[in-house]
Amino acid sequence: MPMFTTDIPVRFNDCDALGHVNNGTYFTYMEEARTPIFQICNPQLDVGKWNLIVASARCDFLKQVHFGEHLTVFTWVGRVGNSSFVVEHAIQNRRQEWVARGQAVLIHYDYTVQRPAALPESVSAALRAHGEGPTGSPDLR
Repeated sequence: MPMFTTDIPVRFNDCDALGHVNNGTYFTYMEEARTPIFQICNPQLDVGKWNLIVASARCDFLKQVHFGEHLTVFTWVGRVGNSSFVVEHAIQNRRQEWVARGQAVLIHYDYTVQRPAALPESVSAALRAHGEGPTGSPDLR
């Protein structure tokens, strides 16, 4: 299966006083784009049974983005471990310019005991099925 794509319009409130998208907003864009990944791990997105936690997140800002632009966030799984996996993101504008490159490490987590839990094999296999990123996406710096 291919990567996931999420289209995001840049809203006025996404921008800061300098007129471009605020750096923190990119993390919100990437979080939104992870929804299909969340559904692999928790099909009903039931927060009462939530089983993921973010261990780390990073973003390289490559090009300024402004209000009114439209972005596509490409999301794929870079690595799957025993209880964690790496989600990769590349963000492109409508001119097909790469504007950001990000990554998040997610842990399959048991909140009742406050510890990581092994990924079920069915979940690991489903995550691995989305391991191919977009052609030409930039590497993380």
